[in-house]
This record gives sequence, C-alpha cells and structure tokens, in this order.
Amino acid sequence: MSRTLLSNFLALHLSRTFHLKSTYATFKNRKATNENVPKLLSQHVPHVNPFESEMEQFIKTTHSLTGIHQFQENIISKYNSKLLTKESFDAIFMRMCLACRNYQLGKQFLHHIDQAGRQANTATLGKFLSLCYFCSAEVEDKSEVEKLCNVLKSHGEYLDAATKESIILGLSITDKWQEGLKLLQEDETAHYSLAMNAMVNCLLSHNHFDSAILWMDKIIAKERPISEFVYEHWLRKCAAHHNCWQIFSDFLVRGGVFLKQPIVQKLKDVLRNRSRDPFLGQFTAIDESTGRCQSCQKVLKNTDITDEEFAALRKRITEKVLLGTDVFLGSKPEEMQRFKELIKTTAPYDIVIDGLNVAYHISTKNRKQSSTKVDALMSVVKYFTNQKLRVLVLTREHLLKGVALQRMKQEAHIFITENLSRDDPFLLCAAVQSKHTKFVSDDLFRDHLFRLADFRLQAIFRLWQRRAQVQIVKIDRNGSVKFHHPPPYRTVSQFADGCWHIPYDDGTPRYSYESPTTWLCLQPKSQA
Repeated sequence: MSRTLLSNFLALHLSRTFHLKSTYATFKNRKATNENVPKLLSQHVPHVNPFESEMEQFIKTTHSLTGIHQFQENIISKYNSKLLTKESFDAIFMRMCLACRNYQLGKQFLHHIDQAGRQANTATLGKFLSLCYFCSAEVEDKSEVEKLCNVLKSHGEYLDAATKESIILGLSITDKWQEGLKLLQEDETAHYSLAMNAMVNCLLSHNHFDSAILWMDKIIAKERPISEFVYEHWLRKCAAHHNCWQIFSDFLVRGGVFLKQPIVQKLKDVLRNRSRDPFLGQFTAIDESTGRCQSCQKVLKNTDITDEEFAALRKRITEKVLLGTDVFLGSKPEEMQRFKELIKTTAPYDIVIDGLNVAYHISTKNRKQSSTKVDALMSVVKYFTNQKLRVLVLTREHLLKGVALQRMKQEAHIFITENLSRDDPFLLCAAVQSKHTKFVSDDLFRDHLFRLADFRLQAIFRLWQRRAQVQIVKIDRNGSVKFHHPPPYRTVSQFADGCWHIPYDDGTPRYSYESPTTWLCLQPKSQA
C-alpha cells in the first residue's frame, strides 16, 4: 500500500463512526524476523488453533492478496471453527501477519479491507500498529502511524488493554512518543509489559536516562521482565556517554536484577573499551562460606545494616501500615485496630511466618485439602517453636478455623486477615519490629520496594530482606522442613574497594529463592 493509499485509508476512517466490537485476536508468538527490531521472544510457540499453521504458511509464501477472498472462504469452510468466522477473520489474519513480522502484507491487507468497503475493527488496527512497531525500519512515514493512533485513541473508553498497548507501541516510534508515555502514566495499574519496555527504549533514544530508570523500576515492581533490547540500548549509551554507567550501575544495585550472560559479556567489553576509567573484567565465582571473590580475592560486603538504617526502614513501613497510608492494604479499620493491639502486646518476634504462602508448599498430591495445608504450616511453626523461638503466624480466614486454629494458638501468636485483605504489608510491619526478626515467605515484595519511593530506603530494604528472609525449599509428608538461608554476603551487584562484582544468570536452572553462582569481577585497568 502506497503512502497515498494509507493516507486515504486513514482519512476515510477518521470520518467514519467505528463499530467497536470484541474480536478474538490474541497471539503469544513474538518471534522476530525483522533484524532491526527488538527480539522479545525468539522461541517458536506452537499454534493453539489448527487453522493458524495454514494461515501462517499462506502469509509466508504470498506476495500478493489477489487470492485472499478465495483463501478466506476455503479456510473458514475447512475448519468450521467458532473462532474463525467472517467477522473474526480480519483480526486473526493481521495477528498472523504480526506473528510473521510481515509488514508489507499487513499493509496490503489493510488496504484490501478499505477497498472492499469495510471497516477494520479495533483489534485489526491494533495488531497493525504493533506490526508497525516491530517492523519500524520498514515504515517509511511515521506520521501515518501517528494518525492511526489518533483514530483509535478517539474511542479510548471502549478500548481493551491490548489495543491501548498497541497505541502506545505505535506512538513510541513517532515524534509524538510523549503522548504514549502519557497514556502509560494514566493507566499505571495495567500490566503493559511490552509497552513499558518500548517506552524505556524510546526514553533512552532521547537521552532521558532518569525517566528510563524510573520506568524500569516500575517494570520490576510489577514483576515483569525487562527486555534484553533495553539492556543492550543501555550498554550502547554507556559506551557513548561516560555518566551513563553510574546511572545504570545504581539501578543494578538497587533493582537486584540478574543480567543474562550475553548482556554481561557486552558490558564487560563496553567497560574495557572506555576511553576514561576503563575496567577489566573476569568471570568468577564467590566462596559461599567466606564471600571471597576467586578472581580479585576481595571479600564481598556482608548483609548487615546499621541501627540508623533499620530505624528509618521500620519507620517508613510502620507508618504505611499502622497509620493507614498504604492504599494497597485493602483492610477495614477494625482489622487494623486488631493488628495494632497485637503488635503492642506481643511484639517483637523471632520469626514471622506467611501462613498462606507456607501452606502451599506441601509436597503431596493433596494440595487442595485444607488439612494437609494446615499440617504443613504446623510443621514449620513447630520447627521454630521447638527451638524456643517466639513466632507470629499471619494467615487467612479460610485456612485456619475450628480445631486447627486452637492447635495453632497453642504454638504461636496468630493474626488472621480477612480473605480480601493483603497480608504482606502486615507481615513486613511485624518483621521490622525488631532488627533480629526473621520472616518466612517466598514473596519477592517488589511492589513494596517500589512504593518506598526513596532510593536510599530501597537499598536498605533490599539488604534487610536478604538478611532476614528465610524461604522454604520443601516440606515432606513426615513433616520435616528444609529451608534456604541466605549467604552471609550480598548477592546483588556491588561496588567496594574500587571493584565491581556483578552476579549474572548463565542459564543454569535454579529455584526462585536461589541467586546465581556466576559473577563478573571488574577491576580498574590502572590496578590490574
């Protein structure tokens, strides 16, 4: 479709009234075939529906849509699927063009819809915008993409999350990228993982480094992955701008992320080739008992925090929970008052247990039976109370009741939240009542880390969490419990004595509670 044809198509749609309807148009294969676009997912995902394979083959082998009418009739008739109909065909075909990263055919198909006197629905237009993003190097006139974004934005209150994300993706490759950023800011509760990564990439392109870091923090807080192309862009910026390494390294320290080995290799090369203050890197390991680097022989920082740092963290967390400033808590005033009374009369504790989290660790086939979940929780509680430790268990109404509740009260202090309340803020508040308290949970607490909204407190939280959090590896049928205890040194990127130590993911399978055992040691070239 020529530039003129696309302009005519947009002009026609701007003057029409859309019939907005929900269309089956989801597809998880993000395999990139365009060399100039980020490769978010490179592995092929099997087709969910049988007709997708045939449609994909058609798209890969067709250069003209002269036979599209016959193909549409044949494939609908052949599969006789409720998912593939005359109404849903447009969106599915464009989705498959997106999956194949076939921008030229996608353009032709959009023109074909217009020439047939039909209106492209929002799902079809949204998938085309995503196709423009992934194949941005092929889009000759980005202003046409901007116009198409405006077409969809004019019906904002009727748009689903997928279409909104497509609009943001489209805007990110235009001169109106800041409008895409505004859309993200207006709907921060949504999980626009791809759009957020795209916008970080855009912010980096315009050298807005601090804003890029802010959105990376938000991605982590939503427990979504930061795309490899974002890290690669950061490394290019680190090579071109001397101050970028300080900004990026601060993020690595605070965010606690583990870069993948290819990215770490590129980082090693970038820092080695810097004209100012170059670093020489060696891949290494850390002695788990001593924290000593096998390359530079320096000992990594321990996980201790000062009394002043802990007091500041305790104050912030306590204020959020006990004073009700945490809007994410979702608790009633009566529940808050019960918790305040409990803390006042029974704190501090040696161990605080996330009861619901623990209950689901039972390693039997009877996971759905409440009795086995309660038994698992009781095994963990007794592990600590047998050591004469003071224990608080936080749990939900549906888990502990009747005889089970009475048995648990004989072993530990109990706080039961309502089923709709969030219990993790209560857990954190109870855990910070004393610096020596440990807490048992698999939660990463990334959302709470982000909401601290203070770089210094976020760093303190990370250190405290790695020192205080105990995670369960396994609970056997006989009640024996195996725990994972954190090492005595910090398992995040860190700088000390002139050297950087950066843990990275070499692809070795590991549990969520385990940190990588592979490290990059960076020493100043002047000292090597």
